[in-house]
Amino acid sequence: MAHNYSAKRNLDKKRFAAWDKRNDAEFKRFGLTRDHVRTAQSGLQGYIVMPGDPDYNTDRALFNPVFDAYPSMIVYCVVESDVAIALQLAKRGTAPFTVRSGGHCTAGFSAGAGVLIDVSKLSGVYIHPQMPAATVGCGCTFGNFRAALAPYGLHVPGGECDDVRIGGYVQGGGYGFTSVTYGMNCDNVESMRVMLADGSIVTATARQNADLWWAMRGGTGGNFGVLLSVTYRLRPLGNVFGWAIIWPLSNEQEIENATAALMLMQQLYMRTAASPNLNIQVSLCHQPGIVGGLPLPPAPMYPYLMVRGIWVGNADDGTAAIAPLAASPGAVVQWTDETDFDTLNTSLLNTPYGMPCFAADAAMPFEDKASRIVSRDWTDAEWRSLLDYFVTTPNPFSYFYMEFYGGAINAYPEWGSAFVHRDAVFNAVLDVFWWQQSDRAASQAFLVGWMDLMEPLYNGHVYQNYPRLDDANYAHKYWGDAQATLWAVKQKYDPGNVFTFAQAVIPVQSQDGAICEPPKELQMALAQPVVVDVKVKL
Repeated sequence: MAHNYSAKRNLDKKRFAAWDKRNDAEFKRFGLTRDHVRTAQSGLQGYIVMPGDPDYNTDRALFNPVFDAYPSMIVYCVVESDVAIALQLAKRGTAPFTVRSGGHCTAGFSAGAGVLIDVSKLSGVYIHPQMPAATVGCGCTFGNFRAALAPYGLHVPGGECDDVRIGGYVQGGGYGFTSVTYGMNCDNVESMRVMLADGSIVTATARQNADLWWAMRGGTGGNFGVLLSVTYRLRPLGNVFGWAIIWPLSNEQEIENATAALMLMQQLYMRTAASPNLNIQVSLCHQPGIVGGLPLPPAPMYPYLMVRGIWVGNADDGTAAIAPLAASPGAVVQWTDETDFDTLNTSLLNTPYGMPCFAADAAMPFEDKASRIVSRDWTDAEWRSLLDYFVTTPNPFSYFYMEFYGGAINAYPEWGSAFVHRDAVFNAVLDVFWWQQSDRAASQAFLVGWMDLMEPLYNGHVYQNYPRLDDANYAHKYWGDAQATLWAVKQKYDPGNVFTFAQAVIPVQSQDGAICEPPKELQMALAQPVVVDVKVKL
């Protein structure tokens, strides 16, 4: 090999040669110069993708094709110092920059018109089995994280979708199939490594930069700095028991049966009535059958109430726990299984059919969704109204689900993190999908109608990991009484308001204007200076 050979330098030369052919206006229109971008690329271990590059259209795409942003450039970061270079470049630009770990934000905040700082390649996983703990890069997918944990028999509540990444998920709270037993994903965070706007790297824990540690666990990504990595406390977890029960919704008697089943769940399985070992999700969804073996669409699809869950324990105890539900009128037990968590996570989402049920070769559809958090019991008539409304969906791909709270979620201290939804019974969500633009209006009208239906039924809050651009008074809906403290943390760690977007943390915005004082421990943390590990030299 030639002395001092560098594959990166050779690749950079090719990029520079291509950029030299571009007109200066292609850089100036973003408030940058050719030299700014060349200097940044020279310092990066990662790489920059510009508009017009072969991969640009693929790389700018987000998970939901309804969002169609054209960033000025995409900076792929592969080491922490790359993030500092990307921030320096992004702050020069005229349009607000965006940070993206996975691109799954339901309001499209994962990309914009300015520089897109992509941290998906900061994806390493290091297991500390003796503690037990794991340090995980913000760009790690939960599919990879679970696979890394599996040989050790260790677990942390995580994203159900394999492609969801750590970074955005944990900062919004992070609900998973074992959250009733072990808490929200953010409840299991020991420390966070964060880059601030000036390139300083800080570690946030319960003892150091504790206010930032509090804020970034529920305060939502993009507000305070770039999350680089997370260290989680892990739990030993062997085989667990999973199950699926279904009720058809095709006639009056079946809808009455499903209403009774929901009332039974409310009585026996919500709030503190259920064991913290029992993790339940309830869905309304169209399926081509009950037991599998039927062709996927375009075969006829029918509406069903589906209840699926995990018992953290053995099959005998789990079977006993769900016995009243399985014995309720109209119930059909689709399957039960005692196996490892990763296998069950896949089965709960896909067996015998996916939720919602798309053909295997279908492209990703356009999607819209809304969340409403519920903190009170419903009447029989209120449950019935939900079922009656759902069966009027304009297409068979609408998907309603309830994420049950309780257990460790509700037991976590109210001011223990910025995730404020500790009195919730469940998070109710409606997802609507369409492939053709001609179907968009009907799908979104159905979603709006559901939000109208939910208005008297929910507590005024929504899950901040499911944001909507048109949610009025979003700060109160996401953060409730934590708003004022979140703003104080932002002023301390991002005094120049460098990190901003359409639904960023703002000065207190509540329904009654009242400001709730945080506990003394948090006030003391706010009074402490920022502790910096290192500042990246550029």
